[in-house]
Amino acid sequence: MRRALLVAVLTAIAVLFVRVVVVARDFSAAITAVRFEALRSDHGALRAFLRRMPKGGDLHVHLSGAVYAERVIGFAVLDGLCVRLSDLSIVEPPCTREFGLLPASETQRDQALYDRLVNALSMRFFLPSATAPSGHDQFFATFGRLANAPHRTADMVVDQLAQYQAQSTQYVEFMITFLPARDRQGLVKTIEGQTDFDTMLSTLRSNGLDQLVDDMRRRIADLSGRIDAALDCGAERAKAGCQVGYRFIAQVGRNNPPEDVFVQTAAAAALVRVEPQVVALNLVQTEDHQIARRDYRTHMRMIEFLASDIPVALHAGELWLGLVPPDDLTFHITDAVAAGARRIGHGTALSFEHDVSGLLATMRRRPVAIEIALSSSDLILGVRGKDHPLPAYLAAGVPVVIATDDAGVARSDLTNEYVRAARDHGLGYRTLKTIARNGLVHSFLKPDDKRQELERFDRASAEFEQSIAGGRWQLRHVMELVRAAVLPLP
Repeated sequence: MRRALLVAVLTAIAVLFVRVVVVARDFSAAITAVRFEALRSDHGALRAFLRRMPKGGDLHVHLSGAVYAERVIGFAVLDGLCVRLSDLSIVEPPCTREFGLLPASETQRDQALYDRLVNALSMRFFLPSATAPSGHDQFFATFGRLANAPHRTADMVVDQLAQYQAQSTQYVEFMITFLPARDRQGLVKTIEGQTDFDTMLSTLRSNGLDQLVDDMRRRIADLSGRIDAALDCGAERAKAGCQVGYRFIAQVGRNNPPEDVFVQTAAAAALVRVEPQVVALNLVQTEDHQIARRDYRTHMRMIEFLASDIPVALHAGELWLGLVPPDDLTFHITDAVAAGARRIGHGTALSFEHDVSGLLATMRRRPVAIEIALSSSDLILGVRGKDHPLPAYLAAGVPVVIATDDAGVARSDLTNEYVRAARDHGLGYRTLKTIARNGLVHSFLKPDDKRQELERFDRASAEFEQSIAGGRWQLRHVMELVRAAVLPLP
């Protein structure tokens, strides 16, 4: 019996030794994971850690909702715009006081007005009211109030790049509307009443679709030039924002007549084919809107017909029980994946889909990444913590990326989304590192650019882990490696 006990003890020691040796092969990463676990009860330290942690990319961000209200108001002041007091919207001049239109500059002398405007343009201090009875209504109402905000796209991009660099993020894909309604209405009229996709596309091509795409390309070239000039990076690329790469995703407004959505999708797909800075298209606007619900499957057929050869990311499953009738919860993600989406935005309604296990298996196999925006799901849908499907996607092996969606409206940032993932879902350093790297693996960068960005991420991660672990062995390292070996960390 003693001999058996001795053999068992020696075997356990041998196994532990082997595990420690295996863990020690990735010494800095193992120590970093242990140190991360020690921070869980200290949310301030956790946030500081995650701010420094290299994050590959933010792949789901609407530029119009990314900029904080304070910055938008500053632009409005500089551009001589007005505040409409009836709904606290930013509008074009003239600022006629008798009609309730005040110069935006008045906010600089009236703190109460300034605070009310910040609240109206974001989720800050939101309280339900008759005009905005839910977080969902307030969140999306902000975009209407911003519709006539300053057209400072280049400045907004530059601001965001600086914010991302400060959070150790190296890449972002900004969703932008490149084809406003006024520029597409002529084409829309040429296909009104038509339903055959081949005929509709042929009609668009014969009525100036290519010219429209050329016009968009010229505007994008001008935008890129203004961004480069504002960044003023130079050879050293030492200024804020210069270390962050970016591309654009063309937005298609889904809550429009079918002919309009077809024109937008055709133009966006054509733009992606010829413009390197625009890497994909995405359908945007509220998924619970009556048009989005009525035409959802028509939109998916449009995507299959018009965009089968280009990258597509789709908002799908940004819904929850009670927001829409139950049947609407059962197929949106599945149909978006079937239409060819390479990434799904939100996917919150996963558990209501007809065949959850089959859907997850398909997303893992292809693969189709899921873009998780925890603050948006909480503020818009009231879905948080254990109700959120993030653990289900991870458990099924579906590639996960963490995103901001509309950081300015949500009063969040990419670091905060990682904090929520760690705090609310118990994700450990290794899992978060994989998610961060997924932000490049599942980006829509060209292969050579993606390889370079991944190499840069791996170097940055190694340097970060070495800075956490320290350069020299200490007794505490042995104890930490033993802990990592005995209790494998998430």
